[in-house]
Amino acid sequence: MSQAERIEVAIVGGGVAGLSAAALLAPHARVTLLEREPLLSSCASGQNAAIHRPLEHDAESARLAARSRQLLAELVGEGVLDRTGLCLVSQYAEPIDALQRTADEAAVRYERLDRAGLEAHVPWLRRGQVEHGLLLLDGGVLDLHRLTSGLAARAREHGAELRCSAEVAEVEYGADGRQVAGVRLQSGERILAQHVVIAAGAWSAGLSHVIGMPLPLAPLRRHLVQLRAADPQRAAQPVLWRLEDEVYFRPESGGILCSPCDESEWPAEPPPSDPAALLSLAQKLQRTAPQLERATVQRAWACLRTFAPDRELAIGADPRAQGLHWLCGLGGRGMSVAPAAAEWLVKQLLDAQAPIPAAWSIARLVSPART
Repeated sequence: MSQAERIEVAIVGGGVAGLSAAALLAPHARVTLLEREPLLSSCASGQNAAIHRPLEHDAESARLAARSRQLLAELVGEGVLDRTGLCLVSQYAEPIDALQRTADEAAVRYERLDRAGLEAHVPWLRRGQVEHGLLLLDGGVLDLHRLTSGLAARAREHGAELRCSAEVAEVEYGADGRQVAGVRLQSGERILAQHVVIAAGAWSAGLSHVIGMPLPLAPLRRHLVQLRAADPQRAAQPVLWRLEDEVYFRPESGGILCSPCDESEWPAEPPPSDPAALLSLAQKLQRTAPQLERATVQRAWACLRTFAPDRELAIGADPRAQGLHWLCGLGGRGMSVAPAAAEWLVKQLLDAQAPIPAAWSIARLVSPART
């Protein structure tokens, strides 16, 4: 297929999801990516903890994470992921037993750890309420700059145009009112496209109403805190994630980056930080890693994570409009699954018969079947 014969695709959103879609689509289509901010990946994709988590509570998510690692290696290079490991821990055996069964089902590499093993890997756990753990060997931390610039470079290499400060005001349709014809920007400029992919993170929710194709997506605020520890430890120790009352932390820039894993509804706009999040974090760290009580706060900020009501991914073609596609509702899992989720969408965009698991599909999300 010549360049002139290629389909035209407009991707709305320049975070890791939109950039993954652009990098994968560009060899097959004429792609224009539109990002409302002055820089790519400057919202949720650039303000999170950059944790790659190979295992959730279902095997399908684990397979998505594994495929994402393969795609990142192909598109960006192996060095984008620092495999320090990710340790899921609990005071109780049962949650770790369940995750171990899922890990076996999905062929996720791990080591089962008791308290002594946990403390050897993460000394901050001493005297904490942690007894059982699963060390995920392919977990770790992504280099956000390398990830963003690498995906952007791969997309441009195949002819994609990536535009910042380009906010979409409307999706336009043909004479029949159902076939996508392109988008109109806030500036008034029109961009022709046979397909439009909405990968705008938290802004996808509001945009869905603006374009007349509402989706039940909810942005939720979560806090991140940078601490300075009184007794800094090695930078290569695993990311630590406690399950029952959810808190995570990892070494970062000579200190500790952590989150109380809080959630509160917030509109699609840059959220301020709430001092109450620091109290929640202190209480959770006291139970998990009492030594960190001596740490001082260097900085606290908040970012947005966007969920569908059932917390499944929102991927695929919209049954209400031909040529409209969604890649959103990643719910904080973007660093783990976005490239593979984008690959699912790209396959379906290029071949309408390509299947997407029903649990994630937009067709179900806009019907009463998915809540």
